[in-house]
Amino acid sequence: MRLITMTTLTVLPSGKTYEAAAGTTLLKALLDAGEAITSKCGGEARCEACHVTVPAGRKSLSKIQRVENDKLDGIVGVSSNSRLACQAILGEEPVTVELLHL
Repeated sequence: MRLITMTTLTVLPSGKTYEAAAGTTLLKALLDAGEAITSKCGGEARCEACHVTVPAGRKSLSKIQRVENDKLDGIVGVSSNSRLACQAILGEEPVTVELLHL
């Protein structure tokens, strides 16, 4: 039997906190929590609808891969804290994410 490791996900601007399974994408965790986040491409990093910023806990997320980096390069307003929620995989440390498209 495999144990599922959980982590804490804090969502801004609401400040709500959720338990989320490590190893899932940030997008899935946010959708499972009932947060209003959009994905127009089904999590394939082809749109920018799930662009979020991660003010805390970035090191707990998976490293940015080329497909995500290429998409982020074309988005206006990207910062060093920017991620595509469909590509960022949660680790075991707490993460704070700010939803940008409300």
